[in-house]
Amino acid sequence: MTDLEKAKEIFQKENCTLVLCKGDDVFTSDQTGIKKLVELAEGDKDFSDYSACDKIVGRAAAFLYVLLGVKHVHATVMAKLAIQILDRAEITSLFSVSEVFAAAKVKLLCSEVCATHK
Repeated sequence: MTDLEKAKEIFQKENCTLVLCKGDDVFTSDQTGIKKLVELAEGDKDFSDYSACDKIVGRAAAFLYVLLGVKHVHATVMAKLAIQILDRAEITSLFSVSEVFAAAKVKLLCSEVCATHK
């Protein structure tokens, strides 16, 4: 079983939001957002050549994966810009759904959320 297959299996079985795997070394998180990736990037641990499985990967997360030096990233949803960033860094990107996160779409979503919480 490859590191990526192992990361995906753990991701699904343990309902994590993030799994990083290299051999027997496995890191998991259930935090949402990119806070955990930022903490890992600021930390001392070397994640070079790890495989990652994440729920959602946007542009910021893609840049953090480049900083971490992972070699594979699998996501349930991955932004097209994230795919481009990972490809340029020669990081294999695999995803279930690719999405274009346009600014107009985000503004519409924010306005809908704000309207329902008034």
